[in-house]
Amino acid sequence: MDLIQRKLTKVEWDTTEIPVSATEKKVLELIDAGYENVNIKINHFNSLFSFLKIEYSKEMEDYLYNKYFHEKIQKLKKTYDMSYLTHSVSSNIQIKKADMIRLQNNTIDTIQTNEIYETVLLDRLDCLLNAYKNKNEKWQSYYFVLYKLIKNSVTKISKHVLQIIQSTLDHYEEKISTSSIVINAYEFIERNSDLLKYNDLSLYEHQKKIFALSKISKPKLLLYIAPTGTGKTLTPIGLAKQHKIIFVCAARHVGLALARSAISINKKIAFAFGCNDASDIRLHYFSAKEYTKNTKSGGIWKVDNSVGDKVEIIISDIKSYLSAMYYMLSFNTREDVITYWDEPTITMDYDSHEFHDIIQKNWTENLIPNMILSSATLPKEDELVSTISDFKNKFPDAFIESIISHDCIKSIPLINKNGYVVLPHNLYEDYDEVLSVVKHCENYPTLLRYFDLKEVCQFIKYVNDSDFIQNSYKINRRFISLDDITMQSIKQYYLKILGNIKPGTWGSIYIYVKSTSSKRILPNNHIDEKGNKFKKSTSIGPGVSHTQKKMQTESFNVLTRINSEMISSNMHNNSPDDLGNSAIYITTKDAYTLTDGPTIFLANDVEKVAKFYIQQSHIPSKIMETILETIQYNNTINEKIGRLEKDMEDMLSKTTQNDQEDDGKGKKSKNNNNNKNDREMENNVKIKTIKQELEMLYSMVKVVNFNETFVPNKPAHFTKWAEEMDNKRVFTSNIDNNIIEKIMLLNNVSDNWKILLLMGIGVFVNHENMDQDYVEIMKNLADKQLLYLIIASSDYIYGTNYQFCHGYLSKDMKLTQEKIIQALGRIGRNNIQQDYSIRFRDNEQIIKLFNAEIEKPEIKNMNKLFCSL
Repeated sequence: MDLIQRKLTKVEWDTTEIPVSATEKKVLELIDAGYENVNIKINHFNSLFSFLKIEYSKEMEDYLYNKYFHEKIQKLKKTYDMSYLTHSVSSNIQIKKADMIRLQNNTIDTIQTNEIYETVLLDRLDCLLNAYKNKNEKWQSYYFVLYKLIKNSVTKISKHVLQIIQSTLDHYEEKISTSSIVINAYEFIERNSDLLKYNDLSLYEHQKKIFALSKISKPKLLLYIAPTGTGKTLTPIGLAKQHKIIFVCAARHVGLALARSAISINKKIAFAFGCNDASDIRLHYFSAKEYTKNTKSGGIWKVDNSVGDKVEIIISDIKSYLSAMYYMLSFNTREDVITYWDEPTITMDYDSHEFHDIIQKNWTENLIPNMILSSATLPKEDELVSTISDFKNKFPDAFIESIISHDCIKSIPLINKNGYVVLPHNLYEDYDEVLSVVKHCENYPTLLRYFDLKEVCQFIKYVNDSDFIQNSYKINRRFISLDDITMQSIKQYYLKILGNIKPGTWGSIYIYVKSTSSKRILPNNHIDEKGNKFKKSTSIGPGVSHTQKKMQTESFNVLTRINSEMISSNMHNNSPDDLGNSAIYITTKDAYTLTDGPTIFLANDVEKVAKFYIQQSHIPSKIMETILETIQYNNTINEKIGRLEKDMEDMLSKTTQNDQEDDGKGKKSKNNNNNKNDREMENNVKIKTIKQELEMLYSMVKVVNFNETFVPNKPAHFTKWAEEMDNKRVFTSNIDNNIIEKIMLLNNVSDNWKILLLMGIGVFVNHENMDQDYVEIMKNLADKQLLYLIIASSDYIYGTNYQFCHGYLSKDMKLTQEKIIQALGRIGRNNIQQDYSIRFRDNEQIIKLFNAEIEKPEIKNMNKLFCSL
């Protein structure tokens, strides 16, 4: 996380001009429109009418049904028992000749190819009927899908198709089991691609609430608490529909990401970074009101940044807040302005920090009566007594409101250092401690996101089947309708029954859980960490150890042993495989466990982790020597290139300066033109010579040839390290040679980092001597998901918005509970169904996450600093 309070660089400015993807733009447009219509729903899939772009009429609807869907329905009737269908459509329909000609080019095959929504519904209907006929329980999954899909906001769906689907759902309604849907929710809901793919786009509930509250014409302090990855930092785009926004962020990359999004939908923004006063504020071109035009291009040449009438959102760092505030108040009334403070808890875990005085000054001198404090880990209203009291003293009519959300549309499992999924029910043998964890999770529902749904459903099934809960807590008493079944409601139900186990039964439950638990990350027992393959006789199938096989075949002995021995660990039983190094060799034998997308490894000592992975990659010394020699050779070439480029830059700068001086003399100097021409000729010769030398030096740069055997999850690497394991979804890097050459020619980048880049691994650290070209290249690669792994310092816990599927938390990180939650928020930000995991190198971090902290430094410091002196 870059907390340096400085002005924007040209590269940073340029990145804000890069348009977001078409998919992201649709989301931004939804948020923008959602301010005025919070119940807005948009679905971009086409019904047949939408696809054909034909004007609706009842006659045309009947005709289209007969032409495109009737045959499919007849086939279904012949194949399955659909005697319950009484639906009929007149076949004697006359349509206009022009419409007839248009329809001739759209055959049934064309409709199927373009994924028309009605064809999707009928395909799923076919699947339901087929599964039911063959007594396959998956028919209930298709039933659930159809139940949800017909409620989506696709425009002008054929009413005939809808009636057929609804009749089928009505027919099978009595046979559907809510218990079966809940128990199989991992497959039926979480892994069901249809539910996410065809779902409506709509606002999150927390966005609806904050838009509604912002319209109240009174001073307000809104405490905005919602999970990471649910659009909090995009909410200002909607708020800007009616208000002027000051977006304050300690982490500049968060502000730059918002700027890029805002510019992509033509919002008018300004920047206040590293400002000493309002004169340092810079307007984006969309916000420019007064400017000078370029005489050649006709575009904007020079903007008058002092005129900010058009600014809708100003993005500010902590240092520049007061400058941004006074700037916005020059053009707007304070009642029309909202200060949106992103992640105000940053640095609040420190006893002292250079930001603390600035934060308190900002709060004390703030004049804006509308304030939003936004963070997934923001202290709650009853924990911010001093802050709230101080705000009310300054703005007597102010109201305080909390917007607390726990939207949960995906599971990101927590995995301990031995490879097991961790949940509240497998943490403690003592039920009182379990109850304490349940209470904590109910108070902090954002933790539901990290409950593995598969394990949750297994526990729900076992407890229900074994009668360990009262009848009033049984599934069928809690889930009456399919509308009641969501991932979120299932996880809430899990907590409810975990907190209401029948007295005297927890011991049996805990023994069962421990004896039946299996590793989520299977060890690669076919090869050791040095690359030596074991003989076939030493393993039993892919990823199954002798210990696991023995546990499976001797379950009675396992149960007896657990009953007779004290359970020494709160985090699953120990076995020979439980050495605390599960999936740690991610550049070699464990790389296959990293699937679907990039991974982030968060650590305090980045250099140590970098050296470890270079060492563990077992690159032969001869190859390493060749690589290092090439790097050193290129470093020498690069030093020469750097000196020549500086000479040329100085020469061009001096020439410009002399020309300006000569132009200033005007007619007073008769030899002005002659001197100028002489200098130009002389400089042209020198510049030409330098360019020739530079071309020669660039041609001398050596390309580093790196064998793909050492690049994680490339085919050659996989064959060497994990040939017997599943490689269907393994993820690898995709870095262009031009990028590698650029990195190799950077001066202030360590040789280790250059070697790591060859392996598809980037490094994110935050210090003043960091090469900014390297930083920008890494940001670009991370944004495009081209890196296999990013090793990042703890500075990047807050606000790193790149898409990661897996994350590691190093054992050297000493984090508060809030910081652990922030770290977890870096993973699983994608809005697609993939395999996610968060892997802890220290189990104590998990214990800290699931237990209430008595003394929270964030609460103490916020009440101290967000309070007037």
